[in-house]
Amino acid sequence: MTNNSEKIELNEAIKNRWSPRKYTDHPVTDEMISLLFEAARWAPSARNEQPWRYFFAKKDDEKAFEQFFICLDEGNRKWANSAQLLMVSVMKTHYDFEHRPNGKALHDVGAANVSLAIQAAEMGLQAHQMGGFDKEKAIELLQLEKENYEPVTMIAVGFPADENSFSEDDKNRLEQHNSRKKQKEFVFEFQK
Repeated sequence: MTNNSEKIELNEAIKNRWSPRKYTDHPVTDEMISLLFEAARWAPSARNEQPWRYFFAKKDDEKAFEQFFICLDEGNRKWANSAQLLMVSVMKTHYDFEHRPNGKALHDVGAANVSLAIQAAEMGLQAHQMGGFDKEKAIELLQLEKENYEPVTMIAVGFPADENSFSEDDKNRLEQHNSRKKQKEFVFEFQK
């Protein structure tokens, strides 16, 4: 907690988080992986349902990594092989209580994914979320019950490559990330 005389600032990990398309071959340790999922665990959710499930494959487990990799669409396959970790975030579509549909599950999984991504940035990693993947392949691979679980995103994780090795497209993506709308474009105070 801060008192009124202290300057408060935006968390640096939030500003430093972005979605690179090129990673180094530096391994992501088991301890780091655990911290990423611990960050997701603390995300808010409706009724504290925590409707997220994560499945992951490490680059050094070539067989598992390849099975995740082939779920990606062609555009993401062009770069995601440099990641050290591939994940699939999955939402549980119904509440435990009375098995009612959970209309907030997608929002809640998104919150968990953002918590994970910010934790990654805090550790010097980056997590690139991708919607471009074959959900049916992922359902089959992960043996999900389609009535209760739905893949949301695939996530590539690793240490981002040095900007000096970026292609022009990579540089443009970083610049695009750094450009943000002004608050006045999306924040509106309601007054009576």
